[in-house]
Amino acid sequence: MPTIIEVYNNIPCRRGLTADWGFSCLVEEAGLLFDTGERGDVLLANMQALGIDPASIRKLVVSHDDHDHIGGIATILAANPSIEVYVHDTFSEKTLSLIREYTEPRIVREWTEIADGIALTGPLGTDTREQSLAIRVPGGYLVVTGCAHPHISRIIERIARVGPVWGVIGGLHTVSDEDIEALAGVAYLSASHCTDKIAELAERYPASFRPGGAGKVHRV
Repeated sequence: MPTIIEVYNNIPCRRGLTADWGFSCLVEEAGLLFDTGERGDVLLANMQALGIDPASIRKLVVSHDDHDHIGGIATILAANPSIEVYVHDTFSEKTLSLIREYTEPRIVREWTEIADGIALTGPLGTDTREQSLAIRVPGGYLVVTGCAHPHISRIIERIARVGPVWGVIGGLHTVSDEDIEALAGVAYLSASHCTDKIAELAERYPASFRPGGAGKVHRV
């Protein structure tokens, strides 16, 4: 079962960490960092406070090309340039060039397995293209999202073509009525970062909702 540690979030959860706009989390067992937050210095300081060594990071997945998710890329790669970096095919040349100063990025265009039991959805949505992480757990898939710009209902729909969605962690941005209904079958829900209806989701799904934030550890 995976352990997800929220390294970067604008919502505070644990003392001794800096809460700052953005999102990043570590899939501990896989040595996989998902997104890098807004500021590299905050990312590294929070990692240090959580006892996470940059040398232990083997893979970096970046959900989309917004600065509050890519801001720490150069800092984490400078600390460990051997990390494999996964982006998708709508990232800007500016971001790709930054990554190439350290390593050649791996471009994701569709559903792609990057480790045993861990896959990327590939880019979804239209205005802001974004990929999410799908981690296989006993109940189906645990979804990790950066902002869910394509809407969490669409992300769930995509992953459900492969297997049932057991849980959702991360930012859900603008939550529609359709999104709320799509989360009805989720056993574990932790919406944070940019989610505009956190209180409503917590009230609607009290049995499955778990607060998120910088320093939150999900053992699922």
